[in-house]
Order: sequence, then C-alpha cells, then structure tokens
Amino acid sequence: MRQIEMRRVKRGEFFRLANSESAPVWVRDDYNRSSKKFEAYKYDNVNYWSEFKGSRLVYVDFVF
Repeated sequence: MRQIEMRRVKRGEFFRLANSESAPVWVRDDYNRSSKKFEAYKYDNVNYWSEFKGSRLVYVDFVF
C-alpha cells in the first residue's frame, strides 16, 4: 500500500484509512464546497458516508 493525501485520490478511487488488510475499503466521492471537505462512502455500505479533510493521509494501491 502507498500513503497519499486525500486530495490526491481521484473520484471513484478506492482507499483505506489504516495500513491494514482488514480495514474497510472506502470510495472517494464529491468535494463539498460548503464544508471544504471530500465526501467518501464505504464500499460495502453506500449509506455509510463521511467527510475528510484534503490533508488526511490515506492508503491506496492495494488488492482486495
């Protein structure tokens, strides 16, 4: 896995919040201009979403 900032993750790309194979997989969605944060939802449950700062470090380039 490779660690990058949330602002570098493209829309629709998968990422994890922790460097663990058992960590849930998230999908990046739109940028919310009013809160100045990126929206993302869990891959397994699209009704569970959250907002993350652009400086948040996440993990990409993994196989699941």
